[in-house]
Amino acid sequence: MILGLAIFFVILAFLTLYRLIIGPTITDRLIAADTIGIFLALVMLLLGLYYDIGLLVDIVLAYAVLFFVDILIFAKFFEHKELYK
Repeated sequence: MILGLAIFFVILAFLTLYRLIIGPTITDRLIAADTIGIFLALVMLLLGLYYDIGLLVDIVLAYAVLFFVDILIFAKFFEHKELYK
């Protein structure tokens, strides 16, 4: 069941990759990149639960926080066209 969910999220990440490449606006591409990051974090979390690797849960949490901060930086940059204003 857990591996089936992991495979499902990988398929969804590949489907979202289309929006990342073809997205008409930069906002669509940022949302697609954020969605792919969430899906891959979920896959890592599910694999950590399946193989009973507790350390992988901590790695996924750190990855999710870093990805969230990355999206905030990109959003601020595209809103103001500079980072230090």
